[in-house]
Amino acid sequence: MIIEHLRNSTLKYGFNVIVYTFMPDHLHLLLEGREESDLKRFMKILKQMTGYYFKKQYGETLWHLSYYDHIIRKEEDILAAAKYILENPVRKGFVVDFREYPFSGSFMFNIKEMWL
Repeated sequence: MIIEHLRNSTLKYGFNVIVYTFMPDHLHLLLEGREESDLKRFMKILKQMTGYYFKKQYGETLWHLSYYDHIIRKEEDILAAAKYILENPVRKGFVVDFREYPFSGSFMFNIKEMWL
């Protein structure tokens, strides 16, 4: 359900999801803005919708109040950021290969075929 909210929110607020990884205590997103994209609005709505769903299902708060963002300007840095995001579960010891982690993905690419 949370991934469905992510997909709907990115479409509505003008973003493509290059890669994402849900970790137990945080989320990594690599987004590409399209025309008329609004990151502040996108994050507010995404956190509201998913936080409400999570609280209703599990009785716990999902998100911190703030978030950290970083703008990537060079195309070669996008690949490095994607690799960092997808390799996060490997660095934490959850999986040996990032392709095995069930809470990572992309709305643009098949990450199972990516060779980083």
